[in-house]
Amino acid sequence: MYKIGIVLFDNFTDIDFFLMYDLLGRTTDSWVVKILGTKPEHRSHLGMLVKTDGAVSEVNEQDVVLITSGKHGVPAAMKNDSFMSALKLNPDTQLIGSICAGSFILHELGLLKDKKLTTNPDAKAVLEALGGDVQDLPLVVNGNIATAGGCLSLMYLVGWLAERLFDSEKRKSIQNQLIPAGQLEIFEELISSTIKSAEIENQHNQVPRGNS
Repeated sequence: MYKIGIVLFDNFTDIDFFLMYDLLGRTTDSWVVKILGTKPEHRSHLGMLVKTDGAVSEVNEQDVVLITSGKHGVPAAMKNDSFMSALKLNPDTQLIGSICAGSFILHELGLLKDKKLTTNPDAKAVLEALGGDVQDLPLVVNGNIATAGGCLSLMYLVGWLAERLFDSEKRKSIQNQLIPAGQLEIFEELISSTIKSAEIENQHNQVPRGNS
């Protein structure tokens, strides 16, 4: 059983967390999902209270760590020294992902320095001003780190995770029940091609460049 930790903080974006948690929670035979935060519960942007299962410091015990988003929540979290210092992440041994503004946190931690990433389109200019190499893509993969831009790109992020841990059949078993009726083939082509393109670009970026 894999261990997946979802990192939460106050003022998180509701859909980004709840859709992520719902998608992952539909599978109970392959992984255990824990909500990790700095308090016993965190309040969403729309006022929903979510109880945590453990402290942020437990991220180093997880096989997978996913960072949620929040237009106001992320900037506040990044100013919290105890929160940021507790995020001991290791892309050599963990799969790490973020949705929308969650990529700001990964960038601030130095995990995406001089690497391509993506975020919510509305936040692109801000992240670029901080030195981020932001792509206009729904999913960007760098080694074991994936960033997703736009709330519905969670389909790609969770799909990437399922394929990395298992295979495309696992991804389909999670996602197909969410696809609108009569559009399974359309969405399957979109999801599979998006993940494949991100992985191809990732492999290209990982190839050592020799002297010309």
